Amino acid sequence: MLKNALFCGIDTSLNQNTVCLLLLDGAYAKKLFNLANNRFGAESLTNTIEALLREHSLDTVLVGTEATSMYDWHLLEYLAESHLNINYHLKLYRFNPKWIKNFKKSLSPHGKTDPIDSYAIAERLRIGLLPAEYIPDYKYQPLRRLTRFRCHLMKSLMREKSYFLSNLFLKASSFNSLKPFSNTFGATSLTTILEFFSTDELASTPVEELIDFITKHGKARFKDPKQTVNLLKRASRESYRLRPEILPMVNLVLASTLNNIRCLKDNVKRVDEAIAKEIKAFKHTLESIPGIGPVYAAGILAEIGDIKRFHSQAAVAQFAGLTWPPYQSGGFEAEDKSLSKTGNDYLRYYLIEAAESVRKNDPVYQTFYQKKYQEATKHHHRRALVLTARKLVRLIWALLTKEKLYQPQFALL
Repeated sequence: MLKNALFCGIDTSLNQNTVCLLLLDGAYAKKLFNLANNRFGAESLTNTIEALLREHSLDTVLVGTEATSMYDWHLLEYLAESHLNINYHLKLYRFNPKWIKNFKKSLSPHGKTDPIDSYAIAERLRIGLLPAEYIPDYKYQPLRRLTRFRCHLMKSLMREKSYFLSNLFLKASSFNSLKPFSNTFGATSLTTILEFFSTDELASTPVEELIDFITKHGKARFKDPKQTVNLLKRASRESYRLRPEILPMVNLVLASTLNNIRCLKDNVKRVDEAIAKEIKAFKHTLESIPGIGPVYAAGILAEIGDIKRFHSQAAVAQFAGLTWPPYQSGGFEAEDKSLSKTGNDYLRYYLIEAAESVRKNDPVYQTFYQKKYQEATKHHHRRALVLTARKLVRLIWALLTKEKLYQPQFALL
């Protein structure tokens, strides 16, 4: 079939697409050209491709893009529904950008320009070793939009918290190290951070007054408020002193960042409710796994789609980027191998988050995690958690393919 194929590489951007069309022998079917990244540009592209297929008596066209942002999404959806897919053999591919970046290193030097990107995609299509074919999945798209947005919100929330903590260090450098509150982002902790203008003010406040403050805002839930106050006093004494002219600005940044955190949390809550509602339309058994609720189940299902697309659990792991490429030279083989991370970032995110929850709720996974934690030479938690996620893939594969509820013996997979 590929003997009668045209290879189309497209470098997409916000406003325009750069197109490269190659024949089987590597010759240009048409000079590189640009089209607007809109419906009219897509229509012109299909007409151009169809004209070339007729001119060269071809019946197959392979189209490839890079999965960068969402600039190629509309184009791929348009092509899938176009007359090309009806009258010819149309195959669509969405490459991981790392694949194309590494492949370009094997090509003759052209410099960093857009045309080389489209050429590299077309050349990769021509040579072969292609990823899974891109097939529009209308069933899972609404759920996927929700779960991917939630992932975006959670990463934004983590960044805001990190930024808050870095500014808290300016105001009270010993607060995080001494941890007077078990949760820095707890209500009483945040009230204390914002209510007291400086560490000097905190240090000069009488102990009895601070105990009353902690008891009131903690709603009498602290077992030993005096111990908390003693740690607060110690933190205020040991912290660096910030110059008075900078303090108001730092307090403003802390208050504003906290507003962002609260807003993001509210958005996550609303999205979680929407996900829980949307996931009810899907028949699955993932929520029977201890520790996996509707959000994690939805995130995994939305990215996997139809499990029949994958011939094995290893294929799912490959799709998620939960693999470790061999690193060896001669008789040497490295023990510390890096995760490939060339797969679906969203699926990998939800699998790792789900693994963290499952290992806290399932004894078998907890034992497995502890074993891998002890075996690791560095990055103990991260490496153990990723390996636990890889093990979880086998369980998810079994439940989805067999359409069975979780059984304790399945955890041994």
